[in-house]
Amino acid sequence: GRGPDPVDSLEILPMNFLAHLHLARPEPISRLGNLLGDFVRGRPDDRFSPEIWRGIMHHRYLDAFTDSHAAWKLSRARLSPERVRFAGIVVDVFYDHFLSRHWDRFATDDESLADFIDHCHRDLESAAPLGPAEASEVITVMERQGWLASYIELAGIDEAMQRISRRTPRLGPIATAIVDLERHYDELEADFLAFYPDALRQSSWLHERAEAGESLDFSAPVS
Repeated sequence: GRGPDPVDSLEILPMNFLAHLHLARPEPISRLGNLLGDFVRGRPDDRFSPEIWRGIMHHRYLDAFTDSHAAWKLSRARLSPERVRFAGIVVDVFYDHFLSRHWDRFATDDESLADFIDHCHRDLESAAPLGPAEASEVITVMERQGWLASYIELAGIDEAMQRISRRTPRLGPIATAIVDLERHYDELEADFLAFYPDALRQSSWLHERAEAGESLDFSAPVS
C-alpha cells in the first residue's frame, strides 16, 4: 500500500501485507523483499542483495499497477471525503479482507489460508537477518499479534485501521474507516473481485520477466 507521505524508516503498522506476500514468490527472500516494499525508499543499491531488491521492486510495481486500475479507483471513490487521500492505505487493507474471505478462489495448490500464513511466518523469520534490523521486529510483532489472520474479520480490519491512525494525528480519519467498509461492503467486494485476477496476471508477468533476466522501468506509470 501507499501511505500519504514517504517515511524514512520502518514503522510497525498492520498494512496490506497479505496480498503482497501472496503475490511474491513462495520463497523467503522474495517474501521479505515484498514485505519491505512499503518501508524501504530509494533505488536498488548495496544495502540489500539483488534478490531482496527484486522483491521490493515487485511490490512497488504492483502498487503502481493498483493505483492505475479502474476497480481500485472505484473503491477509492467510495471512501468518505476525509479518507480519500489515504486510499492507498485504506482500500489496500480492505482488499486484504476480501482476499481472506475469497482465499479458496485465489489460493495456490489448494493451500489453506492458515497454512499459507504459517509458511509466510517461517519464511520471513528465516530471511529477516538479510534485511534491515527493524525487519525482525516487524515480523515478530506481525506474527505475535496475528495480523495476517486477523484480516478475515471486520473486527481485525477495524483494529488495523485504528493502529495505523495512531502513527500521527494527521492519520486520524483512518481510525473510523470501518464505516466505509460496512457502508459499501458489497460494492467494495465487487471491486476487489474485478481487480485481483488482473493483479495475479501482472505479478506472474513480472516474475517471468525477472526469470528471463529482463529489467523493468519501475519509475514509469503502469497502464
